[in-house]
Amino acid sequence: MTGDRATGSVLAHVGGAAQDWPVLPLAFLALVALGYPCLLAWTAPRRRSPWTTVGPGVAWVFGIVALAAALASPIERLGEDYLLAHMVQHLLLTLVAAPLLVLADPVPRIIAALPEPVRPVVARPWARLVRGARRPAVVLVVAVLYLAVVLAWHLPAAYEAALLSTPVHIVEHLTFLAAALVFWWNVLRVPRRRLGQLVAGLVAVLIPALGEAVLGGAMLFSTTPWYDVYVGAAAEHGFDPVVDQQVAGALMWMAGMPVYLLAAVVLLWRVVRVGDTERQPPVPHVPDAPERVVPEARRASLEA
Repeated sequence: MTGDRATGSVLAHVGGAAQDWPVLPLAFLALVALGYPCLLAWTAPRRRSPWTTVGPGVAWVFGIVALAAALASPIERLGEDYLLAHMVQHLLLTLVAAPLLVLADPVPRIIAALPEPVRPVVARPWARLVRGARRPAVVLVVAVLYLAVVLAWHLPAAYEAALLSTPVHIVEHLTFLAAALVFWWNVLRVPRRRLGQLVAGLVAVLIPALGEAVLGGAMLFSTTPWYDVYVGAAAEHGFDPVVDQQVAGALMWMAGMPVYLLAAVVLLWRVVRVGDTERQPPVPHVPDAPERVVPEARRASLEA
């Protein structure tokens, strides 16, 4: 009976939170979601494939939907009491919203839509940034920093500070999203044509994948709660904080890996293609046959 009462208390709490949908953030995100596809349709050349417009537009809309689910839905409220809900929120930000927004590739489109006097002022620094990001060391450093952000916010002191302070909570979400956007942009969007650059991108994907697997495994196999704030919530709502923590760790371990694995497979395919191209011997240049020179007298007799 005690378990039934605890389950009923948790379901009642979840049901109450499910009714909490903030209107203004959702309206703002809806406008943002619709604005970028309109920009794509406005700036896309007419003769290009429809996928040039439809693909990025779809990625952008679904990225905004994931962002809304993480920040402007009942998950935000449930994350204050359930570690599992907070983990869902973080994974939506870093492994769903961020890569989808990066695949939409909005920056070049926005630059193309700027007025002519302003466009070069923005385009030149952006081009320099892209060239610098191609360096193998840059993508590896970005991957390490991204993993450092994820690990730092899961330290008990930082995690509980984010739950107890609204400004710290906002900073937590902003740093998660910003670090993930930079990481996925560097992995998925920076053009890499050389084998060394592609291998660095592949290694960069494995860095957070392995780091988050270790973190999720530690949470999964831990038998003591890491965060005191969830112990109090467990006592209030009648659930086991250790089970909540273990399920959250399993979610990080199991749900996050397919995203990194898919990115690694794509990069590995590109590594193999570029490697095969670089191993092929160059095609020797065969000069054109010299034009036959006909003496002037011979040419005159032929024309006659």
